[in-house]
Amino acid sequence: DPVDEFLNAALDHGRRHPPSLQHFIGWLRRGGAEVKREQEAAGDAVRIMTVHGAKGLQAPVVILPDTLSAGRDGSEMRWHLPEDGAPNPLPIPLWAPNKDHHAPAYTALLAAEKQASAEEEHRLLYVALTRAEDRLLVCGWQKKRPKDKPWKDGSWYDLVHQGFARLDDAREEPFDPAAFGAPAGCRFAGEAMWAMEASQTADPRPDGRDRPLAEPGSLPDWARHPAPPEGVVDALAPSAVPGENEGPAAPPHGVDDPTGRRFRRGRLVHALLQHLPDQDPAMREAAARAFLARPGHALSEDEQAMTLAEVMALLAAPEIAPAFGPDSLAEAPIAGRIGDRLVSGQVDRLLVTAERVLVLDYKTNRPPPATVAAVPTLYLRQMAAYRAVLGRAFPGRAVDCALVWTFGARMMLLPGDVLDRHAPDAGARLASA
Repeated sequence: DPVDEFLNAALDHGRRHPPSLQHFIGWLRRGGAEVKREQEAAGDAVRIMTVHGAKGLQAPVVILPDTLSAGRDGSEMRWHLPEDGAPNPLPIPLWAPNKDHHAPAYTALLAAEKQASAEEEHRLLYVALTRAEDRLLVCGWQKKRPKDKPWKDGSWYDLVHQGFARLDDAREEPFDPAAFGAPAGCRFAGEAMWAMEASQTADPRPDGRDRPLAEPGSLPDWARHPAPPEGVVDALAPSAVPGENEGPAAPPHGVDDPTGRRFRRGRLVHALLQHLPDQDPAMREAAARAFLARPGHALSEDEQAMTLAEVMALLAAPEIAPAFGPDSLAEAPIAGRIGDRLVSGQVDRLLVTAERVLVLDYKTNRPPPATVAAVPTLYLRQMAAYRAVLGRAFPGRAVDCALVWTFGARMMLLPGDVLDRHAPDAGARLASA
């Protein structure tokens, strides 16, 4: 049980926090986890646990396998806690390296500790002896056969043996290892054992363990026939547009961009539009200026100023500015069913309000189209599919779509009637009309 709980804690930490052994250990220590065992969860199984862990539990048969060891004092350093009201409430260390010459204070502290330890051992023994419902076996284990007394004074075995000696109903009888299922050749310290039986006074409560197994039921008719083949649904992945970064018919670096510098600027614009919405609006311009000024971007001061102005204008454009606000989502997945087709994709920015749904998708065509009529059909189908899914997910709300061209940092709103003609179910709607 503790191992299972430890593994569960490790998995839970992995889901909640970044992977870090040091953080996991600190998190586990602060949590103060405690394993709670339920008796009903035991079932027909052998459970190995400490006496502390067995508190509150019971089982039909309980075996105490090793009761010969006794507590020992292996520490020469002790801490003495002054009595209440003493001027120095902090514990005082006491050290006695010579076992034959102890100071009175050390001797008194040692006697008090031994008394407290013995009382705790007696309480634990009581817990151990009261866990059995039907049968209790008290055993001992040693590496080699003892020469004289098989157990130590003060051990649990010794205390139980003293108790048996005082019981009128206890009896000493021959010990037959084979009766307990022990294999031949096992060595035992003695040939006798103490036993005591107590008659049951309460009515037995059947637990169902001896109940005969129920007759197996007959299989349903469907289990005797092979399952029919599953229907294959045509899936539509609008985001998986081939050649999206290059444009359908754009030359390698564009007609007006033979060196590709403007394309590099487009990628920087894409990065800024992706990360600036997470910044405080008052800090966006400073963060963008520092980003564009990095030496690795190789932008002149004029190019940095132009790119900064384009990006800040996009973020402030009244038509799409809410999509960059704190209530918007970045890299938002969209999935749904349109008729008999599945739609699955991801948009760069998504805003959902009580009246409106706004979708932004970044494109890096070089150069971008100047009008909606020149927008590639693949893009229109892509945005129309997203619009159709979101319209069903949020009925009664207007769904507006816009393309953001990172080449030149321009925004283009897509009219609803244009997207309606490219929706996944447009053909069926036209046929029914």
